[in-house]
Amino acid sequence: MKNQLTGPMGQGMKRHLVLQRSFGLALKGAEGILDAFDRYLAVNFPNAKRVTRDSIVGYLETTRHLQSETRRHYLACLRQFCRFLFHLNPKTYIPEKHLLPPGKIKIRSHIYSEAELESILRAARQLGPPHSLRPHTSTTIFSLLWVSGMRISEVLNLNLGDADLETGVIYIRETKFYKSRLIPLSPSSTAALRRYRNQRARYGHSCHSVAPLFVNQRGKRCGLRGIQHVFCDIVEELKIKTVQGRRPRIHDFRHSFATRWLHEFYKSGKDPTAYLPILATYLGHCNIANTQVYLRPSLELLRTAGKQFKNHIHQQKG
Repeated sequence: MKNQLTGPMGQGMKRHLVLQRSFGLALKGAEGILDAFDRYLAVNFPNAKRVTRDSIVGYLETTRHLQSETRRHYLACLRQFCRFLFHLNPKTYIPEKHLLPPGKIKIRSHIYSEAELESILRAARQLGPPHSLRPHTSTTIFSLLWVSGMRISEVLNLNLGDADLETGVIYIRETKFYKSRLIPLSPSSTAALRRYRNQRARYGHSCHSVAPLFVNQRGKRCGLRGIQHVFCDIVEELKIKTVQGRRPRIHDFRHSFATRWLHEFYKSGKDPTAYLPILATYLGHCNIANTQVYLRPSLELLRTAGKQFKNHIHQQKG
């Protein structure tokens, strides 16, 4: 059923969604959650002029059949909407984060070291079947994730025409947040992609500009599930674990990329806060807040930051 947003808070919800979408957010799921809350209000609080604690708690009671993480997602959507309403009406109740019991332990991202990357690539080169394109495909995908910070979905959706291997630029078409962007590559990364393109052609795959860049054994576009399965097998075999003792994710390449950039800022003496907008643009984020989620300081980064702070103190004393 199409969302209506015709209840007591419907107009406020529409304004909230318009504002959020102006930042490039889709919010299809959030719209459904808000519509369900609006319909609950229409039945139980038909004359409501503002959001109250009773209305929020009452609505959340109707979601008890859902999983804990799903309910917490509902609460997060309602909190964001209430924060918007608060600016219009300071009497608006903003739900506490702990209004629902805690869900599962949040997964912490894993920052891959260069040694771990080398081990992963070495294992990928040994993939079978013998004399197939598969090891070249896996190695190139993992390497591209490492050097570009792209989302795995963006890498797998690349067509041959999206990679200009003469100028060393990749064109990312509209993905998350409806944003397109250009990603410049280093000469060595461009040469590696050129080698893969040539290998791919020798195996007889289509060289048309709209053909998928990365293909599987059947000559079709590589799927997310297949690549994740390969990656999970490799890190399992290598016994790479996160600080929580879990198996790291392929998405953690993106976190690693962002953290390496931050490290380079410190090493070069640049102000990280001044360069965060550049990193946000490179990663395809709408704002710096989205980028900050990816910044997980490594031990090496903390050492570098500590040295910078120590030097700053000495300069002040001098």
